[in-house]
Amino acid sequence: MPRLTEPWRLAPLLVLPVTLAAQAGGRGLELHLGRWYNGNRADVYEFRTTSPMRGTFTHGFGASVLVNDSLGRRRAFYGLGYEIQAGRGRTTLGPYALAGLALGLSTDPGTQDLAAQWSVGGGVEWRPLAWLAVGTEVRYRLEDRGPRGFWNPRNDARKGVSAVLGVSFGGGGGGGAGGRGGGGYGVPPELPPPTPPTTISGNAADVVQTAIESLGTPYIWGGTADNGFDCSGLIQYAYGQHGIRLPRMSRDQAHAGAEVPPVVDALRPGDILLLSARPGAGVTHVGMYVGELKFIHSSNRGVKLSRLDPQDPEGAYWLDRWVGARRIIP
Repeated sequence: MPRLTEPWRLAPLLVLPVTLAAQAGGRGLELHLGRWYNGNRADVYEFRTTSPMRGTFTHGFGASVLVNDSLGRRRAFYGLGYEIQAGRGRTTLGPYALAGLALGLSTDPGTQDLAAQWSVGGGVEWRPLAWLAVGTEVRYRLEDRGPRGFWNPRNDARKGVSAVLGVSFGGGGGGGAGGRGGGGYGVPPELPPPTPPTTISGNAADVVQTAIESLGTPYIWGGTADNGFDCSGLIQYAYGQHGIRLPRMSRDQAHAGAEVPPVVDALRPGDILLLSARPGAGVTHVGMYVGELKFIHSSNRGVKLSRLDPQDPEGAYWLDRWVGARRIIP
């Protein structure tokens, strides 16, 4: 990992976040720290944005700083770049591929040249919450001074494999933070806050009532009791109070009970709603349908009710990320 002994090395990352955050448009912001090997021995600092594209592709812009001062002979690359990833965010834990290009300034003790840094590789990301992810990336880098093109680099081109650890904030709404009207945001002023159903029908009515009694309980990551819940902890607790044991994690609850088509007309009170950080991605958030086009879930502002209504911006947000449903009590 990098030796953070000279704060000036991070200066480019501190100057550019405002510009990059504007490009992010409320999507993910990432910080990566690591090393570039194969004789380069450079410390790697990267600040990036990420936004969804079509299908399983994501992309973003970023700032890169790679510094080597071995034996006092400082070499560095400072640049801005673009990157595209494939397969990222499909599951809570999973691999993805990436390719990127950064343009900037390559320096050594005697020269300063314009350069392009080409890179290709992959990573593994774990997203315990929709708005938080940690992971690692390995990529092959080629620093093309000139630039002349990765197919025709100079003989002294710096190249080799780098490895970084990273953290990402945002890029999803499963935990209730981020995104258009996502869990941490209220409904529009012209719509009153959702209220519990006047009547709860079906075989799971008691389970739904137990969940509703937890409205307002704070959100706590890993919480499973009255002092706080995370999304899957609330579901596990509500069913557990009635003698039904469910898995602890949302990705495991996604396989409990019987499958229900993800259409509102097919839902019954007590059904578990499976939601994703990004449209079409893997399950990272769960809630419980309570009837009257409403569901209860633990968002970053605590246990709350939300609508499954396309006329409600928050409801439209969740409908875009609704990937399935499970019925525990027939």
